[in-house]
This record gives sequence, C-alpha cells and structure tokens, in this order.
Amino acid sequence: MRVRERKTGRTALIVGGAVLVALLFSRGKGWGFHGAGSPSRTAARPVVWIRADRLEIDGVTADLATVLARSRTAGAVEVHATGDAITGVVSNVLDTLHEAGITIYTTSDLSSVVPSERGV
Repeated sequence: MRVRERKTGRTALIVGGAVLVALLFSRGKGWGFHGAGSPSRTAARPVVWIRADRLEIDGVTADLATVLARSRTAGAVEVHATGDAITGVVSNVLDTLHEAGITIYTTSDLSSVVPSERGV
C-alpha cells in the first residue's frame, strides 16, 4: 500500500505542476511567447529626444516630419528634452504632435509645455 500511496502523491504533484504551467502560459502575457500576429502585442511607442541642435527618434537623428510620421504610425510618443534644448523648439514639437492627435507622454519637467486638452 505504501508504494501505491507514493505513486499517487507523485502523480498528483506532476499533474498539479502541469496545470500550473498551462495556466501561466494561457493567462495574460505569460512569459511573452505569443506569436507575432497576436493581438496582445502592440508596437512600442517611439522615444523622441529634443536636443539643442537636433531631434532624435529612437536614437536616430530626424527632422520634424519624420518624427510626426513615426509617431502617427504608433499613435503615441514619449518625449524628452535635454537641458540645453530651445524652449521654442520644444513647444513647436509638442504642439505639432498634439495637433496631429498623437498621445504624448512626457516627464514632469515638460508638463508645463505640453498643450492642454482644454485649449487654455
């Protein structure tokens, strides 16, 4: 009888572990093993840096038209500005993105420059 009890316990442990693994794979994002066509995958929003002498999108120097096109494709953009960025350029970039209907994510130091939804 003892041998049978041991086998039952081992079987229950293996079945329980398999159920746990199946549950982890099937719920939410799991460990990221979804296929490329999976609806849970979304394109990452581009990161824009406004510097004193240039704009960069995802680490590549670009002009405002390129930044606007890539941001429209993603639907959202994360914007940062260096300390030596010209305030007028920062404002112009943010206004252009806002007018295009792109969701803008910024840090708190740029919150006073981001166009308001109320138009104030």
